[in-house]
Amino acid sequence: MRILIQKMQLSTLSKKILATSLVFSSIAFADDIGDITEHKGSGGITREGESFTTELGLGVQQMDAIETVKGRLKLTFLDDTVLRLVEHTEVVLTKYYFDPNNTKNNSLAMNFVAGTARFATGGLGLVPKENIVITTPTATIGVRGTSFTTTVDELGRSLVILLPETECTIDGDCSPSGVITVTNEGGTVTLEEAYQATMVSSFDKMPTEPVVLENINLNMIDNMFIVSPPDEIEERENERSAGARSTNNNLLDFSELDTDYLAEDYLAEDDLEFTELDMDLLDVDFLQDVLVTIEEVNILKRSTQAAERGAGAANITGTNVGFDKDTQYNTIIDQGMGQIWFYREVNGIISVRIPIDSNTTLRSENEGKENLITVGDGQSIVIIIRQGG
Repeated sequence: MRILIQKMQLSTLSKKILATSLVFSSIAFADDIGDITEHKGSGGITREGESFTTELGLGVQQMDAIETVKGRLKLTFLDDTVLRLVEHTEVVLTKYYFDPNNTKNNSLAMNFVAGTARFATGGLGLVPKENIVITTPTATIGVRGTSFTTTVDELGRSLVILLPETECTIDGDCSPSGVITVTNEGGTVTLEEAYQATMVSSFDKMPTEPVVLENINLNMIDNMFIVSPPDEIEERENERSAGARSTNNNLLDFSELDTDYLAEDYLAEDDLEFTELDMDLLDVDFLQDVLVTIEEVNILKRSTQAAERGAGAANITGTNVGFDKDTQYNTIIDQGMGQIWFYREVNGIISVRIPIDSNTTLRSENEGKENLITVGDGQSIVIIIRQGG
């Protein structure tokens, strides 16, 4: 394994960094590239064929495969880059080179395999952003910003959200943390606005056009990645659970007259800063939903654009592009995939995808309603679907 910290001339800073990593963990070595600085629940690391569980202060190394099971982790690298992982997330630290005396050659690369992670570059800029490369199963992320999140679902689809430098002002002024490019064989899109997002469904399909997510803020993002809630929140949750159990045991014992509602200051500053309501505003499933929504919006947008251009080379007869009130078919022309999608959901579901340049006849019967749709001359392929009865 390549030594990641050059031993020729270690500066005072690098010596301190190395010494700190040695103190933090009993499994730390000279080539540790960072440490687990926050830890909750269970996780594991696979290193050179060996597996061991994660723990607070454990050093991480190049080519480590890190997987959270029912846990959350925060990794802090030597250049202060931070990576946060939520439950059921897997990432591989594919490359890390760090020399505090010659920062222009420093580099970092990692592969997000599955799950959700938040990435933030080190504030000192010790690793040039152009030397940072993040990959997912479907895209490569070029980091020109300082903070973003990515979600990879079970199908390998990737959602990338560019985060702002600081929280947006009350007037809606948001300054992005920089610029992020998302690239694959289908093309490249650029994220340059705060909370702008794109979704990539396959490695050879163009990333979706960027959209700006509304009604989202950094507190919501942070809550999703929080390793452990503040003590007062945890205590309040415990009290609420205990109170609920007590109330269920004897509902008739409680009287509103027994409670002094003026005794507690419900507008105390601490309560306004962070409440249990904030904890559930955004969970990991939210980003999964965003991923699917962006894909659906992108398909409909492409369909609308195709409808505006007309059916063109598709030469469809028997139904209209978009939604046809008469046939009850949704017809979507996906130029990117080179397909026409016929979808109907009336007393059953019909979903048929055919090549745009095909010659196909689609005949469907559903409880007395008959539709006949042709693409091209309709002579090569005949599809007959009968539903009902």
